Amino acid sequence: MIQIAITGNMGCGKTIICQMMENEGIPVYYSDSRAKQLMNQNESLMRSIKDRFGEESYHDGLLNRKWIASIVFDDATALNDLNNLVHPVVQKDYLNWVSQQTKDIVAYESAILIEHGNQGNFDVVILVQCPKNIRFERIQKRDGLTMDQVQARSRFQWPDEEKIKYADYLIENIALEQAKQQLNSVIVSIRKQLQKD
Repeated sequence: MIQIAITGNMGCGKTIICQMMENEGIPVYYSDSRAKQLMNQNESLMRSIKDRFGEESYHDGLLNRKWIASIVFDDATALNDLNNLVHPVVQKDYLNWVSQQTKDIVAYESAILIEHGNQGNFDVVILVQCPKNIRFERIQKRDGLTMDQVQARSRFQWPDEEKIKYADYLIENIALEQAKQQLNSVIVSIRKQLQKD
């Protein structure tokens, strides 16, 4: 089985690329979405978050996302603490998910894969990228955030120039049709690699 990591900064269009992969029959584990679910479902993780950030972290049994965001996107240490609590739980969940897959290629989506040094856990790393101004516009539209909020949330992510060093493939996601063609080429290349092994 080949395990692919799909990464890229906020607003680059990782989800669209992952949906294209699913259309090609490749199962995708959406780590960012799954982390949000686990923060509301995993009792041990919920307790750890409350211990670190206080009881205000949860409201009516659900993560108080706005309150947590107001803390972690202003404080690199707090963000790191949160990631260090969530990541091991997500990693365990992913490994369980992988063990249930029957396809010969699977994919793992994560915005902060490289920042956490997790690229070595995968056979192939695909970096999805697009210019910062386009990314920021997408995030503003998608999440209803101000430009200041977008910049605050993205400032702890490494720039593409740094991430490229760890990527096996790049997909420029500005125009959908070109991104799809690039992805198809990548998938063909990975399937060839699979046949050699």
